[in-house]
Amino acid sequence: MEEISVDEFHRIDIRVGNVVECEKVEKSRNLLKIIVDLGDQKKQIISSISNCYSPEDMLGKQLVVINNLAPAKFMGLESQGMLLAVEDEKGVSLLKPDRDVAPGTRVH
Repeated sequence: MEEISVDEFHRIDIRVGNVVECEKVEKSRNLLKIIVDLGDQKKQIISSISNCYSPEDMLGKQLVVINNLAPAKFMGLESQGMLLAVEDEKGVSLLKPDRDVAPGTRVH
């Protein structure tokens, strides 16, 4: 993987968001439509994690979000960010702070 500078890393706006709405995307195999509250705004994120998380599992979670990712379309729905996660042989595990913080708190 190519190295990046600290300045390049600081261009990525990583924040904590609270999941306030979540539903399965109809006719998709594993997409969820997730609305995250980032304090000053709400964003829709489309994520392929429904094989590991149900909409009910997601509600109320605090998650780490890339906030300034260029929008992308999935099954006609705009995704306005990305959830950060790891994946291993046991499946996907979403990244989250180890204690509650205010929505929109910046990750450094």
